[in-house]
Amino acid sequence: MITLYGIHPVMEALKKRPRAVKSIHLARQGSDKALTQISELAQKHGIALRSVTQQELLQLTNSSQHQGIAAQAEPFPLSDIDDVISRARRTGERCFFLVLDCVQDPQNTGSLIRSAVCCGAQAVIFPKDRAAGLTPAVAKASAGAIEHISLCRVVNIAQSLEELRRNDIWVAGTVPEGGESIYSFNFKRDLALVIGGEGPGMRRLVREKCDVLLSIPMPGGFESLNASIAGAVVMFESLRQQIAG
Repeated sequence: MITLYGIHPVMEALKKRPRAVKSIHLARQGSDKALTQISELAQKHGIALRSVTQQELLQLTNSSQHQGIAAQAEPFPLSDIDDVISRARRTGERCFFLVLDCVQDPQNTGSLIRSAVCCGAQAVIFPKDRAAGLTPAVAKASAGAIEHISLCRVVNIAQSLEELRRNDIWVAGTVPEGGESIYSFNFKRDLALVIGGEGPGMRRLVREKCDVLLSIPMPGGFESLNASIAGAVVMFESLRQQIAG
């Protein structure tokens, strides 16, 4: 079991997988819209609502960012890459995957997942080790978006990229400088976008599996953006091109 906390993570878990939510703990009063909706969803699905103190909730979540609400739930379900590809091909969707190569900060991971969902990605691929993992902090940072995307945990990112390439999915890595401009690259294809970890970026073997390396032109002269902002810029350029046709 994991302890989700925050209004959006709890709300989205109730909407997407209510049977996985076992109990909800409230340390807030009032009749605001979100709280009312959460209470109604819990009652609809027969989920226990428990009143607790702020201190009890702090102990339960180990976070001061709980917004007065938490939920005990089953861990996030994992998906197989081949299944996600097959589902996209059956429905005629463009395959678009976000690949996180050792992104270890929960805030960055959650923000990247949120951007990926907003931009229509089907899955997030991340390594078993050297990653933030599927933690409540990541769910909070994603504002519950983690419930709306397939999650693929793999042993070896480089091998997974090779698998994607065998399925005719282009692999685009991101680098601070020296890559093709994201504004000249054609995103209108099946694509896996790789974001490297904070500091070192993509590992060498992962970089070698990329079909293309992309950079964000930054005439301001500042060194670079952090992983979540850079990833969002690239993903929204991809979305812009899809919308523009």
